[in-house]
Amino acid sequence: MRSNYWETRQRKLSRRRFVGGAAGASAGLAALAAVGCGDDDDDAVETPAATATSGASGSPTQAAGSPTAEPKPQGKKGGVTRGISSNATYDSFDASRSRFTPVATIIGRTMQRALFWDSFKDGTLGGGFAESWEQPDPQTVVLKLRKNNFFHDKAPVNGRQTKAEDIKYHIDRNKAGKRLDGTEDPNFYRKGEYQIVDSVTVADAETIQVKLAKPSPLFLNLLAQSYEGIAAPEAIEAFEKDYSNFDQKMIIGTGPMVLVEFASEGRARYQRFDKFTGTSYLDGIQEVPLFTDPQAAQAAFEQKQIDAYGPPNVQVLAEMRERFKGKVGEGTNFSANPIIAGSYYGGAAPWNNPNLIGAYFRGIDRRQLIQQFHGGRGAISGSIPPSQGAFGLSEKELIEFPGYLQDVDKDIAEARKMWEAGGGPALGDVTIDVPDIFEGSYQASAILTAMLNKNLGTSQFKAKVEPYSTITSKIIQQKYGSGNANLWYGWDTEVLDPEPTAFLMSNYSSTSTLNKQFDVKLDGMDDLLAKVGVELDIEKRKDMTREVERKLLKAYGGGRIYSHMQITNTLRWNYYHAAESAPFSTAHLGAMYAWIDPDDPTYQGRPS
Repeated sequence: MRSNYWETRQRKLSRRRFVGGAAGASAGLAALAAVGCGDDDDDAVETPAATATSGASGSPTQAAGSPTAEPKPQGKKGGVTRGISSNATYDSFDASRSRFTPVATIIGRTMQRALFWDSFKDGTLGGGFAESWEQPDPQTVVLKLRKNNFFHDKAPVNGRQTKAEDIKYHIDRNKAGKRLDGTEDPNFYRKGEYQIVDSVTVADAETIQVKLAKPSPLFLNLLAQSYEGIAAPEAIEAFEKDYSNFDQKMIIGTGPMVLVEFASEGRARYQRFDKFTGTSYLDGIQEVPLFTDPQAAQAAFEQKQIDAYGPPNVQVLAEMRERFKGKVGEGTNFSANPIIAGSYYGGAAPWNNPNLIGAYFRGIDRRQLIQQFHGGRGAISGSIPPSQGAFGLSEKELIEFPGYLQDVDKDIAEARKMWEAGGGPALGDVTIDVPDIFEGSYQASAILTAMLNKNLGTSQFKAKVEPYSTITSKIIQQKYGSGNANLWYGWDTEVLDPEPTAFLMSNYSSTSTLNKQFDVKLDGMDDLLAKVGVELDIEKRKDMTREVERKLLKAYGGGRIYSHMQITNTLRWNYYHAAESAPFSTAHLGAMYAWIDPDDPTYQGRPS
């Protein structure tokens, strides 16, 4: 990787972070070449860390000093790829009010963002709904509307051409964070990030001028995040009250795929949008809900009913590698979704007691969970995940913090003392909510409660399996705390950006909407976040985000307790040419750049 505008740098990822170099993890280390993870230990693999700022021209002719992506190989047109959905895990078909990764997948395939990540590996943005952009000064962004761009032909939009006003509506709605009736809605999760916008003006039929309240290195990244799909205003007016009913007719975008069939259990069918202005090879995409049934998914892959499969069992993975040697390729990366030991409300009892929340924080043996859930394929995570590691603490520093000590017995002994000192035994039952799809994948509830009861010397911890929608509602209503001895454990929303700064600001600034869910006050945090949000020097921002992480770890997560990140190994038949793999949401890249080669020998026997 070369040095360029995006400050792409080489960093190291320690084998110690992978459960002490566990065999199940080390097999995939060399393939993590596109992931940025900070470390300065020996016995490490070099990993490029593509980091992102704004300010470059996004016009077809790149400005001097801005990155140019490597040419993508030419694919073959045609074919329908088949894969696995994440079952019935959806919150809203309103892109601006969703934070569920399966919805981000639908958005990525069907809707254009103003801009999009054209390559995470190269650190390049591309024009989407806006064909190009420029920043004439640090507080002005000018977006040029893509020409001859059309919405899908579904009522009430009916395939009309896009307008500059569509982008303005999208930005204004997210900044306001209100429904059409004027009601404030906490589900506008990116509202805090949009407060950087001072005004949006339609300068002419093809030009949108955005004035920022102050210089920001993050605004272009925000426009490219996975939930920033732009919908037509008339579609929002028609469907805003019904977006939780999950009907394919509500998904109306300008992206490469049209959602033509959808069932809430996770069965979906897409077909190519012939008026899409960008690159697209596939005729369609089909998904079936086999996420929590690995035996059925394996059988479907072996019969070529699906084109890719990530075995959750290390032994099965090794056997399939050998059996299909020469016929399948393999992609290895961090999962896009960190696994967290929950979020909690720290503004009231019981979790405003540092002994109690600290005991839980230290009683989670992250390395053991990586071994039990993933066969060793994972890495412990501080408050900045390994996929954003160029901005986070080094491995050497992370393992000095409570909860991450290499001397796990010391962590557990201290956790037990803290539980007693904080009055933990008087809480009675402590319920850990586990998302149903997470439980279906790992049978996590029994593992978690056995670990916590053993490590804290109690029998108080119980598990309850809940839908993600219930857990999300409880987070918003501050029910993980506020008198409730209740926590949760499972996947978090996917990492939205190679840089964590915007996420840190929206979650941990006491003035942000999202922070009301946690309400953990940290001395100096607001001032630090205010400074990092306007710092244009990326190396200074990295120093600041590391300081943010130190404060969070000292406060036992500051409202969010990170556990670890899984490493995924995905097998793909050689006829299936996947798009770039990255530990972020890449559905938009797959819809544009993936292709099927019917002339490859492995295509023989694939069902029509």
